Amino acid sequence: MDIKDTALKYLASRARTRGEMAKHLREKGFEQEEIQETIQRLEQLHYLDDMDYCLRYFEYAFGKGRGTLRAKRELEEKGVSREIIQIAFEEYEAEESELERARQQAAKIAAGKEPDRKLMGKIGRRLTTMGYSSDVIYQVIGSYMRNDYE
Repeated sequence: MDIKDTALKYLASRARTRGEMAKHLREKGFEQEEIQETIQRLEQLHYLDDMDYCLRYFEYAFGKGRGTLRAKRELEEKGVSREIIQIAFEEYEAEESELERARQQAAKIAAGKEPDRKLMGKIGRRLTTMGYSSDVIYQVIGSYMRNDYE
C-alpha cells in the first residue's frame, strides 16, 4: 500500500490533525520527506485543516460540558500547535461563556441538593476534572455559597 492510500484510509473514519497524520504515517514506516509531501497535498485538497478541526473540536468539547483548559490540552495532545489553538479559540464564537457552561454543569451536580461544604467540594472537583479554570470554579462555588444560584 502506498502512502496516499494509507493516508486516505486513515482519514476515512474521521477528520484528523496534521500531527495525528504525521504520527500515523511514521508508525507505518514511511520516510519523513514523503510524509511532509503527503501532508502538504492533503492540506491543499482541504482534507487536513487544523484550524477547522479546532473549531469543530471546541464545539464538540463545549457541547459535552468540557472547559477551555481541557479542550485546549486535548487539541495539543492531537498534535495541534498552541498558536493555531489560540487563533481558533479566539475565532470560535460560542453562544455561551465558559462561566455559563460551568454553572450548567454545577446545576446538574447540585440538582435538588442543599448547598453545603461537601457539595461545594464535589462541584469543585468535577469542574476541575472537566477542565475549567480555577477562576471560573471559584465564581461558581461563590455564587452557590451566597445562595445566588438558580
